[in-house]
Amino acid sequence: MKVAAEVERLEAAVKQMKADLKTYVDQNGPLQAGDKIWNYSTTVSWDFDPQRLRELALNITVEGLNPWELLTLPAASIKKLGWDEAALLQYGNKKESKRFDSKKA
Repeated sequence: MKVAAEVERLEAAVKQMKADLKTYVDQNGPLQAGDKIWNYSTTVSWDFDPQRLRELALNITVEGLNPWELLTLPAASIKKLGWDEAALLQYGNKKESKRFDSKKA
């Protein structure tokens, strides 16, 4: 129970410190600390209209791929296709979100 309580305390402290770092980055831009850069990064995901999924699956098949293998893991599937954004926009909408984290410099 003591270990669990300490983990909770430490996680709360880390959460607060990351919030402080995020505020700093918001006000001053990316922060390099040692070999890491603290900043926002953008992630992309796609949301396809259910009515258009059949057409998308057919076009994947035309390219010689198994659509059901690709469609089980959307993010990895989209990368495997190698289609550009213009092609993907025919079937779905691009969604971007920001993630705050550290990365190697």
